[in-house]
Amino acid sequence: MTNLIQHPGSVRALGAEMAEGRLSAVALVERCLDRIALVDGQVQAWIHVQAEAALAAARVLDGERQAGLTRSPLHGIPVAVKDVIDVAGLPTRANSPSRADIPPATADATVVAHLRAAGAIILGKVHTTEFAYFQSLPPTRNPHKLTRTPGGSSAGSGAAIASGTVPLALGTQTAGSVNRPAAYTGVGAFKPSALAVGGAGVVPLAPSFDTVGAFGASAGDAALLAAGYVADHLAMARLKPWTPRILVLDDPMLSANGKPAMAACIAGLVDRLGRSGLAVERWASPVPWADLLATQRVVLMAELGRTHARAPRDRIAPRLAADIDTGLAIAQADYAAALYRLLGFRRQFWRNVADDVLLLLPAAPDVAPDDGTTGDPSFIIPLNTLGGPIATLRAGFAADSAMPVGALLGAAPGADARLAGFLLSDTGIALDL
Repeated sequence: MTNLIQHPGSVRALGAEMAEGRLSAVALVERCLDRIALVDGQVQAWIHVQAEAALAAARVLDGERQAGLTRSPLHGIPVAVKDVIDVAGLPTRANSPSRADIPPATADATVVAHLRAAGAIILGKVHTTEFAYFQSLPPTRNPHKLTRTPGGSSAGSGAAIASGTVPLALGTQTAGSVNRPAAYTGVGAFKPSALAVGGAGVVPLAPSFDTVGAFGASAGDAALLAAGYVADHLAMARLKPWTPRILVLDDPMLSANGKPAMAACIAGLVDRLGRSGLAVERWASPVPWADLLATQRVVLMAELGRTHARAPRDRIAPRLAADIDTGLAIAQADYAAALYRLLGFRRQFWRNVADDVLLLLPAAPDVAPDDGTTGDPSFIIPLNTLGGPIATLRAGFAADSAMPVGALLGAAPGADARLAGFLLSDTGIALDL
């Protein structure tokens, strides 16, 4: 029986092999194509695979490397793209019958264009939930156990990496759609600061929160992918190693809802961070997680309604249709008041956090549940609502299910380079973050 879990290779190791002439971009693409043919019939992460276009790009990039040109750490590395993001020549259907007849995109999304310029190879597109919301669900399965959800909405992105079919993938996050599926599938992720990534060519959901995020075999790899497309002012192209203090977040919602097997893995990760020499302490959130969750829902629903007001209700999932109408019923004054509350919560929270600090908490109350849902986003939504960058770390495997457990590592808005610098520091690399 084929093992559905396989490490796809780290960006740094693959780059070193190519620099030393032991691997070519063409051979790496062929390796990915062979793995897709072997396992994706069961995992079902991929929608479109651009084999010939990827091989053609790889040949060009191999020629550049032989001539002494390496564009970035992404040079010659294949990337999967979530199907809410435009790739020239492919339709962006967003898993919605309402977009079934949409023609192929005539241009790449901004983030995809930046990745091509950095030397990444676009291998194809992977599955999402409808409009990157809760329903309808894609056919994608969790490679660790096919009866479990891979999470959502970036289901295909996490599953494609976990099953070893591609080293890197793009997703999007409005609530928890990058960090949670990464945790459920046992891979790394990096979600940049809110509103710091150009959204041209990306199907919107709730623009105050919509952010293109990155997946990799580790959070450090995901940070390298994000560095290829984020705004220059985040300075992620010039990462410096950094040693933070770690604050393990306490909040009543986290302590009440977290399952014992998950908590044990998080405790193990905290212990490893402490033994690596980092200062680790517990810290109570100055803003209740429940208040952030409630405020985010008002903003998300109002923006969902306004963004998709014209969506044909008979050609989208019932929950999506109902929530669009609920969002449209939110008065402009109530929407504005929720945005104002959100601003106040962010100020209150971050003024209590020093510049040398990263926050640590569980990615979800439990491991990936059975298929039929995308899982519980309640732990990640409040941190995402606070606006800063968030990485998903692999915390281990739950003793009662052998399913992966993920942790979140967050920083203040704009501190993307500091978070990435830690992930790619000697300590982060040694801990395989």
